Formats: sequence, structure tokens, C-alpha cells
Amino acid sequence: MNDQTLRELGAYLRWKRKEKGKSLEDAVMETRLRLDVLKALEAGEIQALPAPVYAKGMVRIYLEYLDSSELLPQYEEFLRANGKETVRETPFAKPPVTKGFRRRDNRWIVILLALAVVVAGYLLWQQKGTLGKAISRKAEQATVEAQMQQAESPQSSPALPSSAGVAPGAAIVMASPDANSESDDLSWLPGHAAKPGSPAGELNLKQLEITASESCWIQVSRGGQVLFRGTLKKGETKVFPSEKEIQVRYGRPLAVTVRWLGKDLGRPSSQQKVVTVLYKADGSFSVR
Repeated sequence: MNDQTLRELGAYLRWKRKEKGKSLEDAVMETRLRLDVLKALEAGEIQALPAPVYAKGMVRIYLEYLDSSELLPQYEEFLRANGKETVRETPFAKPPVTKGFRRRDNRWIVILLALAVVVAGYLLWQQKGTLGKAISRKAEQATVEAQMQQAESPQSSPALPSSAGVAPGAAIVMASPDANSESDDLSWLPGHAAKPGSPAGELNLKQLEITASESCWIQVSRGGQVLFRGTLKKGETKVFPSEKEIQVRYGRPLAVTVRWLGKDLGRPSSQQKVVTVLYKADGSFSVR
């Protein structure tokens, strides 16, 4: 196969491409072949292609793209002939001989490490006093906070809690009646309950009582204002005087019983999960 035949084959490939309505750029995008490879094939310059082992695959891809695979044997014949002419014996390259090994001086690394240790030690010494003072302040602060919490812990008392953080109408901790008390109020004794028409009876009806059989966290709010947030201990009762609706969020609904407007409502929920209960002014309630 001579150069004339290769140019004719290249012209035929160019004609097939144009017949398909494709430009060289389209062929590059669709075949993934380089532009210089397609130009060499259409110009009949097969010698400009890479080594024959790679050129054969490129020719096959382009011929299949142009639906001209029948031309592949002619190209393979030329590639075999071209490969024999271009293969040359590569002379053996003797590797360079290393003249000798020069030992590297690593003393500068040791010096840098020693300098880093000295700087770190100096910085630690500088911060020693500051860290000690900070730790002492933290310990003192923790001690003061613990003492304040112990001093402010709620105790059972018949009097209203006088905490600045408790809003008007907040919880009242019910204390067990003392038999030696000089008070004339005997409504807590069996058979001495306050009469419905008496002021004491009306006061007891207009309130929410929560009694804990086990420890339970609750949050009591009214009109968007939090009246109480904390944990009721076992056996503890809190009372919230209220004539309006009041909302309570229970952490353990099965651990408390509720009395609203003089009615025993029992436990807020039969499920052991966090629930929110809205107690309405008409005596009804809804669980959310």
C-alpha cells in the first residue's frame, strides 16, 4: 500500500464523515479520539499516528464510527509494514555508577527539637501561675454554687415560698398537719372538711394539686408564665391556686396523681412518656 492509496482512503473517510453531517469536533466528542489523530487519518498520514499497537485500535474506532469497518484489513496491512520499518533496536543504557555515599548531617534536626522543647517549657512556666489562679477561682465558684443550692433547696413548710424567681400563684408545698399546732383550722382531720360554702372550701376548689408517688419532673405554666419547674420527690405535693386554665408538662405521668378544682383526676396519662396536659377553667382537661 503506497501513500496514494492512503490519501484516497483518508479522502473517503472525510467524505463519509461529511455524509453523516458530522464535523471534526463532533467526531472528537463522540469517538473520544484526539483531533490530531482524526486529521492524520483523513490526510492519509498514518505514520503520524502513535505506535502501531495503539494506532490499530484508533483506526478500528474511527472506521466503526463511519460504518466503514470493511477498510480495516487494508489499514492493518499498512500498520504491520510500517511497524517493521520503524522498529529499531534500542541500545542498552548502562546505569550511572554511584561514586559514593555521603553521610547527611542531621545535627540541625536535633538542635531544632531541643529549641522547641525549651520554648514549650518556657511557655508552660509562663502559664503556670495563670492556670493555677483560674483553677482556684473555678473551685471557689463551684463551692459557692453548691452552698447556695443547699441553702435554697425547698423545705416542707405551710408558708408560701419567698423565692424571687417564683411568680405570684406559684406552688405551695403541703406540710403534714402538726397535732400540737395552735391553729383552729381542723379541715385536714377526717370529718372536719371545710364546708362548700365556706371561704376555705372555695379556696381549696380553685386550685391544682399534684402529688408524687415517685420522683417526677414537672413544669407548670399559666398564661405563658412558668410557675414552677423542677422535680417532685416521692410523697411531695404541690398546690397551684388558679381560677384560670393551667398547663402542666409531666416527665413521668404514671408517678403522680392530680386533683383539679376539687376533682380527683388520677394519673395524667396511662403511658410512661412525657405528656402535656391543659387543665381548663370548667374542670375539664386535654392531653397533648
